[in-house]
Amino acid sequence: MNTTASRPGRSGALIVALVLGGMLLIGSAISSIPRITGFFTSYWTGRSDLLTGREPSISSTGALSEADRVDYSEVVIVSDQPLLLPRVLQATAEGLGVLVIIAGGALAVMLAVRMLRGRPFVRMLAWGLGSVGVLTMLAGAIAPQLHAWAVDAAVRALGYEVSVAADGTLTADGPEMIVLPQWDVLWVLGRVDVTLLLLGVIIAIVGMMVADGARLQKDTEGLV
Repeated sequence: MNTTASRPGRSGALIVALVLGGMLLIGSAISSIPRITGFFTSYWTGRSDLLTGREPSISSTGALSEADRVDYSEVVIVSDQPLLLPRVLQATAEGLGVLVIIAGGALAVMLAVRMLRGRPFVRMLAWGLGSVGVLTMLAGAIAPQLHAWAVDAAVRALGYEVSVAADGTLTADGPEMIVLPQWDVLWVLGRVDVTLLLLGVIIAIVGMMVADGARLQKDTEGLV
């Protein structure tokens, strides 16, 4: 039951899957080269929040008081410094997403080749789905933390004033402060890409079901 028949329609579908999987595999691998190397050959950029006593325009109520504070969300930090650790962290996070696509394309190619040759494929399908599922979960759960870690490390290396040193009072002529990523459990969980994480869980579960189904079929062959 896990080998393919030589019907033209099925062979045509497998050839299409082979071509599309190969294009996806090669395309994602090639496109990832400039995306990942760009982290090391261009300006480092990261996003964080900013605390300051300055307002973008003059307040109609008069001068700012000592206790006034303005929060800027998603300010861009740019630097031409080496910042090796932040760049490696960002490249790793990007690589996790690329690996998901490469693994999916490779699985499609290997399955199509194996089915065209009339070879058993269930074990490969089960392990392949499990691997793609795990990579997808890592991309959803770990990659956002790596981006946050990169910003944390870069801000400290560049010597910016950080919010942990603030006493809650900022003045218009005082230093601006970068809000570092929060590392308590709630903030870490809040950065997780839930959609990508759950998609990985579903793919991994399907892989386990395929493996269990193959074992069940093997155990019950000839009993009916």
